[in-house]
Amino acid sequence: MLTQDDVIYFVITDRFCNGDPANDYNTDKQNPYAFHGGDFAGLIKKIPYFKTLGITALWITPVYLNITDFFDSAGYHGYWAMDFERIDPHLYTQKPGIVKGSKIYLKELVDKFHEADIKIILDMVVNHTGYHTPSYDAYPNKEFLPHHFNVHRDDDPVKQWLSGLPDLNHDQSEVGDYFVQNIIDWINETGIDGIRMDTVKHVEPTFWYLLKSYIKTSNPHITLIGEVLDYDPYNVGRYQQEHDFDTLFDFPLCGTIKGTIVWDQPMTNLARPRLHKDEPKGILDLDKPYTNANRLVTLLDNHDLDRRITTEILDRVGHWDCDLTRKILKLCLSMLFTTRGIPQIYYGTEIGMEGRKDIDNRSDMPWELFGLDNKPAAEYSFERNIFDHLTRMIKIRSENNAIRYGYLFTLYADHFLYAFLREFRGNIVLVIINNGREPMPFPISIEIAANANIPPRIKQIFADGQLLKSQFNELPDITIHSGRVEVKLPGKTAGIYIMQ
Repeated sequence: MLTQDDVIYFVITDRFCNGDPANDYNTDKQNPYAFHGGDFAGLIKKIPYFKTLGITALWITPVYLNITDFFDSAGYHGYWAMDFERIDPHLYTQKPGIVKGSKIYLKELVDKFHEADIKIILDMVVNHTGYHTPSYDAYPNKEFLPHHFNVHRDDDPVKQWLSGLPDLNHDQSEVGDYFVQNIIDWINETGIDGIRMDTVKHVEPTFWYLLKSYIKTSNPHITLIGEVLDYDPYNVGRYQQEHDFDTLFDFPLCGTIKGTIVWDQPMTNLARPRLHKDEPKGILDLDKPYTNANRLVTLLDNHDLDRRITTEILDRVGHWDCDLTRKILKLCLSMLFTTRGIPQIYYGTEIGMEGRKDIDNRSDMPWELFGLDNKPAAEYSFERNIFDHLTRMIKIRSENNAIRYGYLFTLYADHFLYAFLREFRGNIVLVIINNGREPMPFPISIEIAANANIPPRIKQIFADGQLLKSQFNELPDITIHSGRVEVKLPGKTAGIYIMQ
């Protein structure tokens, strides 16, 4: 089960690490649309890297047998399934006595990661099959017949053929039942811990009622994560309320973090102190549509968005300003790892990988930059600085219950500044962000004792002279005086302070 203790790392398996060249047939690393050789052996090989980074859950792209002949592109990413019951042979090496495509190969991967205390989240697709190419049409074990597919409709997001992919009709009982039984088989035969469900809003709602009836009763330990690519909390939240997804990707917060920290929109778009009822609301004040916003999966980028976070920052500041880009990326990561939710990192974000749209944002992980210590080599100063900051943020989060479990109290917000408090059972973390590009001209006083939203129990902890320890050496500690703290920060910087 996925919990708020977790940090998720997302990989496109084919683009991450080639651990066994024996399964490298029809691969071409010079062709961005071809298979590149990443496989299960590569993931297992990099377990020490995942441990160095500090992640606790690995989300891998779908493992289905995929089509290979859609014009100049192959289904290297796993989302163009030809057979929903077999594993693509590019991902494993055939072993004597094990049937081709057997789920046993995935179980072996899951077992290895469980030995390292890392959970596995399997990406699944139910909305569509791969394109009906000659290889698909000639495949002898096709599960679906022509009448199982919707007729494409531009005006209906459920009936649309996304990117031309044949769209299945889950209102037909045999289609819905097939996928429910198929998903139970993947759970029972592999031991996965969670499911990332693709294109949730494009599937007939009937199916989600059927799915939760089976999965939530037979396998309550499995975490269901829904991908609803929408930036309105009400459109996203209803899938948690109505269809019982354990968690959803928090695209509304993702868009607002980028809008404020990258594009310099007012920090009040994130949240307001909520000191009077008529106060406008920020995105973190709009958690009502969710059954539990603290379990949402928060993110900065992934394989479906129009660009990686580093590229978006470079587009904003200019592709020559690496120093400012580094500051903004670190600030985005600081926000991601201190706000509520379960953070997800896209492979390569930890070293500031660039990429614009599919296919550019799905390039190979550049392992040539790394040393034997599983960290970027010293000569790659930009990448090493981002990596060190992210690992530091993961460590801060793992050591403080307040960040993982605590309520988020917004203390102050204006155009440039955002200050908030996280607290759990006396563990207190204070975060103050200066989103301006220039240093603060003078200290700002953040009221705590006078904030009516903070319970007396917490206020009593803030005794005069109490030290809050800065988590970064370049920023000084702060102390409490008369129920308030004063802070002065450099531009594009987050101060993170923990009460000693």
